[in-house]
Amino acid sequence: MTIDQLFLILALLLIFGLTFGSVYFLPIFITLLRSRHYGLNLDFKQGRILVKNLCAKKTFLIEVREIWNVYPVQLDTLVGHFHAGGDLSNLKLGISEMAERNKEPNIKILIALDLAKHDLKAAVDKAEKNNWRFEV
Repeated sequence: MTIDQLFLILALLLIFGLTFGSVYFLPIFITLLRSRHYGLNLDFKQGRILVKNLCAKKTFLIEVREIWNVYPVQLDTLVGHFHAGGDLSNLKLGISEMAERNKEPNIKILIALDLAKHDLKAAVDKAEKNNWRFEV
């Protein structure tokens, strides 16, 4: 193998690495920068989840930040709820209502009620009167 062939192989590896890096890593880093701009400190894995699920929108990032200020919910759960047609602001209201009443929020029930188009603030009020039993 000559030195010219070695340089050609190294150049091809460099081109492949830069191409793969720009296609795979660049959108994730842009998403991480954008999320930091809106007040979220995400790690690389969470940035990858947002890029993979096309959830790097401004409204989504702001709603996630506001929900995380009240209660820590898994990002996968919020992404799934968003793609299922759920209203993140309604979910935030339900979580904050339960937190105000010193009750541990049951995220699965709140998500189910939100997807059924219930007003979560009213549902939490009603559940408190029924000894914390939610009605669908």
